[in-house]
Amino acid sequence: MVTLYDAETNARVGRITEKQRDALIGWMEEEDSEDREYYLTAEDCDLMEEQGIDPTLVATLRSALRGRDDMDIRYEIEGESQ
Repeated sequence: MVTLYDAETNARVGRITEKQRDALIGWMEEEDSEDREYYLTAEDCDLMEEQGIDPTLVATLRSALRGRDDMDIRYEIEGESQ
């Protein structure tokens, strides 16, 4: 499993599968191959939904936003040492 965090507060905001993480990585822009932080907007969620991205992933991301228009989100793979 993969844990998502609010990059600003380090608060845990959700859990996703590695397959969902791969879909998120495919959608988001990475600065480099080690990038684990992404800028997420409510519009991103709308577009992901329109393009048929996993609805559970989209719901998790919308929940992470908690009504905000945008945020930075990061992930950690559970059991992986940083």
